[in-house]
Amino acid sequence: MLYIICFAVSLILLLILASYEKAVDIHMTILAVLITVGCGGYYALSVAHNLEEAILANKIIYVTGCFSPLLVLLIICGICRIPVPKPVRLILYLLQIFTYFAVWTIGSSSLFYKYVEFHQGAAGGYLVKTYGPLHGLYLITLLLYTLASIAVGLYSLNRSNIVSRFNVYALLFADLIAVGIYLMERMIHLQFDLMPVIFSSGACIYLVLLLRLASFSIYNNRNLLDERIRDTAYIFFSKNLKYMGCSDCATELFPELSQWKLEEKIPGSGGRFNTFLRQPLLNYTKEGEQASPVSHTYTYKDRVYRYEIAPLLKGNRRMGGYAIQVVDVTDLLTATNEAAE
Repeated sequence: MLYIICFAVSLILLLILASYEKAVDIHMTILAVLITVGCGGYYALSVAHNLEEAILANKIIYVTGCFSPLLVLLIICGICRIPVPKPVRLILYLLQIFTYFAVWTIGSSSLFYKYVEFHQGAAGGYLVKTYGPLHGLYLITLLLYTLASIAVGLYSLNRSNIVSRFNVYALLFADLIAVGIYLMERMIHLQFDLMPVIFSSGACIYLVLLLRLASFSIYNNRNLLDERIRDTAYIFFSKNLKYMGCSDCATELFPELSQWKLEEKIPGSGGRFNTFLRQPLLNYTKEGEQASPVSHTYTYKDRVYRYEIAPLLKGNRRMGGYAIQVVDVTDLLTATNEAAE
């Protein structure tokens, strides 16, 4: 019954995340999925009838066990605003994938479990096992991610102007409780597992913190970003000046964009874009990839618009194309002029 409740809680958590999809970090969404899968695995283990079913359920449980410590670390780094470089994230994910491949040797080799036996108790099925050499790798990664999470939290305590101490304490509490319960279970050999409870409650803590950040943090408030996108036109081009897309506001200011074909050259004539922005864009591209952003204004139907042309950078900070940003500044200029008078 406990495992069913934990599975239901994790599933509800996942549905809540789906309703807040713009406000929640992607790592939190993946963690919620894995926790739901893991809780399902615990239930499957409890109702298993033989060793083969129990081993399969155990392999499902390890999806959560292998990847959640890394995801928790990435969530904590995100909340504490400590960037993790993409190459580092890739290496860590590959390490966990290798660890999970080792899990799938259970039942067919002695690499992860040297010996495994199926039993049934008051709480349902469970496994008695003797660990193999690769299980040590799993424990090492768990320890490293826990220590790294603690280190990030302690470091962030000295950055209270950037990160809330309450958030840091809550993160450290959830992480330490989870690891503590896991180690306690290994020492006293319980016939039922408390980890689904810890997974579900810990995920709830992370979700609450992320939603608080989404509401009160400038850097995480997606509503502010959505509002800016609604009021600002963005137009993107590749390095060879092929049209790559635009925002909804851009099609309102330049209706012809809705007829342009993606990944094709700018049409030769006609339209407001060619009238106001084509030549400035061509002039900008002649400056080369190291050109600084340029900003000017133009007037159309008694409205003043400010545009900025800048390099469109990829994730590795290399230039991938050009971005044009256009915003109506008529009211701002009018207010400024009135204040000056």
